[in-house]
Amino acid sequence: MTLRFEASCPDGLCPGWSVILKGETPPEASKFEINFLCDRDDRVAFHFNPRFTESDIICNSYMANRWGQEERCNHFPLGVEEPFQIEIYSDNDHFHVYIDKAKVMQYKHRVEDLKTITKLQVVNDVKISSLEITKKLFY
Repeated sequence: MTLRFEASCPDGLCPGWSVILKGETPPEASKFEINFLCDRDDRVAFHFNPRFTESDIICNSYMANRWGQEERCNHFPLGVEEPFQIEIYSDNDHFHVYIDKAKVMQYKHRVEDLKTITKLQVVNDVKISSLEITKKLFY
């Protein structure tokens, strides 16, 4: 696992926060991950994992020392060495995922206390040109 970016937000990243990642993947890309992590333990509230080798997007949560049921998005609008913009927005019920401003999926929160989601991490095969974390009142 190659860490590309990590940030903490002690007041919590959900609900109402938006993360916008602009970047592209290198020619040898197989996958990358955007993870929303919980404070003080190893829970992953939201694991967003585009896999170029499968042309699939896998989403999941890691809680109580195990991965939950995977959710897959068969629509794969990403290409190797092509620039993209991914926005992940959280409301009270879901993470909403947009790629190049088109909604591709939503993922129901599996963590009950959303304020414990305090860390953002981007890992593996991605070149980040910019990453923005902003509070949104309405979407």
